[in-house]
Amino acid sequence: MLALLALVAAGLALVSGLSDFDLDGRSQRELTFTSAGATLSGTLVLPDGAGERPQAVALLVHGDGPQDRWSNGGYLPLINALLDRGIAVYTWDKPGTGSSTGDWLDQSMPDRSEEARAAFAAVAQTLPQARGRIGFLGFSQAGWVLPALAAQDGPKPAFFVLVGGAVSWQRQGDYFTARRLEAEGRTPEEIAQQLIETERSEEEMFSALTAGTLPEAEAARAMSMTAERLAFIRRNRHADASDAIAQVDAPFLAVWGNEDLNVDPQANAGDYRRLLPPSPHHRVEVLPGSTHGLLKASLFGYQLADQMPWYAKGAFLLLGRKAYADRAIPLIGDWIEERVKGAS
Repeated sequence: MLALLALVAAGLALVSGLSDFDLDGRSQRELTFTSAGATLSGTLVLPDGAGERPQAVALLVHGDGPQDRWSNGGYLPLINALLDRGIAVYTWDKPGTGSSTGDWLDQSMPDRSEEARAAFAAVAQTLPQARGRIGFLGFSQAGWVLPALAAQDGPKPAFFVLVGGAVSWQRQGDYFTARRLEAEGRTPEEIAQQLIETERSEEEMFSALTAGTLPEAEAARAMSMTAERLAFIRRNRHADASDAIAQVDAPFLAVWGNEDLNVDPQANAGDYRRLLPPSPHHRVEVLPGSTHGLLKASLFGYQLADQMPWYAKGAFLLLGRKAYADRAIPLIGDWIEERVKGAS
């Protein structure tokens, strides 16, 4: 009997987790918009029974890389969790991925902000009864997108939620490299020396590229990346959100996992606490036991998704929304609900 009960419990957990990756039965509509000459294609998903008046609408802003609207399925548990709370979600394919035209590698961070503004306008036009309750939920590289939107003049989105965002592009790169070297067993002294040497060699390379004395193809080979990726880095490597954060004029939640291997959680949370203008509508949190994407660090403590072994990927599929750190989804959902409470 005990064995049977255990099997039933395991089966229920399996069905529960896998159902978080399924949007069948949800109200969905395709929504396209244009930005910088590209046509961006996405999906607006509405909570059950909400019709044209969801409690709130969260526009998802991707992190780095060629991500489609669902981030290869990785967003689905979070999307379903938000939908169950009455929060609609709009998410779109990055330029050059999925059904969107353009090329995300041609973008600067200001380009990404303009794209997000265009998405916001498209959603506001499609759901006029939800105006005043539409905001952004962004990840990682969105750290150079959302603050710019929150500091813009004119009507503001209702809320901004940033997960795992960095303030300085270059400092984030140093932290990422340091944590990678640490995982390889390097000593603190070796890591410090490696960072100095890397910074010096990169500055020399970028100076040579600017002067035209180094072919781009040769530089790309030296960096073990494509010429297009190298151009993307050259365009954005001085990105720094400090000025925009200091001018944020809309409710802003910034949250990190304390075991983030990609972005320094304590340093960046400290910057946000120091730079955000005083407001009861702002909140800065570092969640214990969680990763760059707020998953449980004990199971998913990897820098990159492709570093996850098969059993970690399997655990994510089985757990669904339960793969997130215990406080992560309630924090985001509760905070959004509080921001839109009473909005017309």
